[in-house]
Amino acid sequence: TAMREHQKYFCVTDADGRLLANFVAVNNTPVADEKLAAEGHQRVLRARLEDAFFFFKEDRNSKLADRVNDLAGIIFQAKLGTMLEKTERVAKLTGILAQKLAPEYEDKAVRAAILAKADLLTAMVNEFPSLQGVMGRDYALLDNEQPEVATAILEHYLPVRAGGNLPTQKPGALVGMADRLDTITGCFGIGQIPSGNTDPFGLRRLALGLLHIIEAHGFTLSLSEAAGAAFDLYGDKLTAEKDGAKNMIVDFIKGRFVNDLIGRGVPGSAVEAVTSVSFDDVVDCRAKIDALTAIRDQPAFTVLAAAFKRVMNIIKGNADTEVKVELLQDGAENNLYEAFVTVQDEAKQLLQEKEYDKTLEVILRMKEPVDVFFDEVMVMTEDAALQKNRLNLLTAISRLFLRVGDFSKMQSAVR
Repeated sequence: TAMREHQKYFCVTDADGRLLANFVAVNNTPVADEKLAAEGHQRVLRARLEDAFFFFKEDRNSKLADRVNDLAGIIFQAKLGTMLEKTERVAKLTGILAQKLAPEYEDKAVRAAILAKADLLTAMVNEFPSLQGVMGRDYALLDNEQPEVATAILEHYLPVRAGGNLPTQKPGALVGMADRLDTITGCFGIGQIPSGNTDPFGLRRLALGLLHIIEAHGFTLSLSEAAGAAFDLYGDKLTAEKDGAKNMIVDFIKGRFVNDLIGRGVPGSAVEAVTSVSFDDVVDCRAKIDALTAIRDQPAFTVLAAAFKRVMNIIKGNADTEVKVELLQDGAENNLYEAFVTVQDEAKQLLQEKEYDKTLEVILRMKEPVDVFFDEVMVMTEDAALQKNRLNLLTAISRLFLRVGDFSKMQSAVR
């Protein structure tokens, strides 16, 4: 780092990527004496490396764990407290997340969370800020911390940028999620919400990193519950109302989720079909979106999506799903009800198992009875009881379909 960042020199490695005791320097002006110039570069770099080595030796006078309490001297955010307070919150939130997602890694993840910010107090990171996390990992190893703990200290910062490397191990992923959730929740809790081009705390980047970590590790997590846990850990520091803040946080993360998927080429209609109904479990939402994307071009789905849009328009304002079998009259009406009962029974188990591809295959069997029903049955009949019963049947069918997504959002894309 002293060579690359301070001196702008190029390091030299062997074929296996190992660092060699050589470097390349570039002069902006012609050099009269190349030997003298090379000696000058060597002298300057030697001094830089000696300084770095001095910082390293000074840092080794204290273990990483011994520095944690001194984080009380660093302000995280004026209204949100110190870095020590943040560390304590993140450690607790890491434990909560680990218990739900990877209990076997809880101890290592919590230990990493406690040590994660301690290297901010080292001379090396003070001199070379880009080494935050790197020095934490290296010093943790020298302090005989477990390798997984040391790796997590480094990896909790990942990804540093969109498309960057992600945590490879669960402890680092858990700490990284907790760290990001703490910052996002704290900022929303005091009204520091991104707007337009203003995002002083980089919350959009943090939310995107959170999403990518969840997706990469397949964590089944309720964002609402996680945000609520993060909110509670702030005690009385936050001024926002809890439920309102949670909803805003989840909606904010949903916005990043939608933009990210569309930017990666996922059909926007499938993304909207799922996220317009619900968004809380990222992995579950992605599975539904992938299932809809896979089936969207099938002719049967094209017709069913159009019919579903018609259903949604007809049942507006109706929430009742109780169907009175004795009021079913027409053959098409009976056939639709029987098809619905059969499909619902099969789909229920598949939905519990999150088998959305298979669920959609079963739902597609509703295409023909729905078509015939609309061709032969007058829903808005003058008989109030019959009309209500038919609306209830269509509402019940819509509720089943909405367990995967709002097919009407797909209709314009597949028409």
